[in-house]
Amino acid sequence: MFLASPLAAQEWDSGYCFLAPIKDTNLSFSGRELVKEVSVQLGQEVHVGEIVMRLDGAGMPARYERSLAELQHAERAMERANMLGRVMIAEDRDQREMELAVKVASAREMELELERLNLRAPHDGIVVSIMAQEGEMLEDSSAMRIINLSQLLVEIDVPSDRFGRFDAGQEVQIRTESGAVVSATVVFADPIIDLASKSFRVNAVLENADREFVAGTSCTLID
Repeated sequence: MFLASPLAAQEWDSGYCFLAPIKDTNLSFSGRELVKEVSVQLGQEVHVGEIVMRLDGAGMPARYERSLAELQHAERAMERANMLGRVMIAEDRDQREMELAVKVASAREMELELERLNLRAPHDGIVVSIMAQEGEMLEDSSAMRIINLSQLLVEIDVPSDRFGRFDAGQEVQIRTESGAVVSATVVFADPIIDLASKSFRVNAVLENADREFVAGTSCTLID
């Protein structure tokens, strides 16, 4: 709920603020990689952990299948060793245990390498930029941008004469560009004052589940 009222010019002296996405992430791959598949579209909502892009693994899937086959062979050899019990020479048993451990580690390494080919959403949000397409070569560059608008970060520039009046958890009132007066919760108050601007920074969180408020717009802090 909010009250609509005109933006008062004198309120700018109380504190200028800016609304930004609570989470704004540029996703990228390291090294030189070929994009195999872009799994999402601009404007699509994604959830944390969802695959949004895949790289070309070349022959890696086949190597992974081979490592699994070798692991199964080592496991069967170890099972036979366990069945033989004390009949088997200790050195032979140790050799099979070592071979099994090596195959387990190799398969796990391949799993991690295959997973590296998947770019996953680090949080819920909306895809607002796709900087790479299928078949394109990436080289240490951003591939996609995802933002979360369920909450907005209110970045407030407060005059130094109000220093020490804000604490985490405190509710503050802000007025948006549309004239709406809403409450936001303080999450950080700068412990120092900027000498050049004679101001300090306060960050607050504004609930925005229905996306009523727009990131990228300005606001003012109300006394």
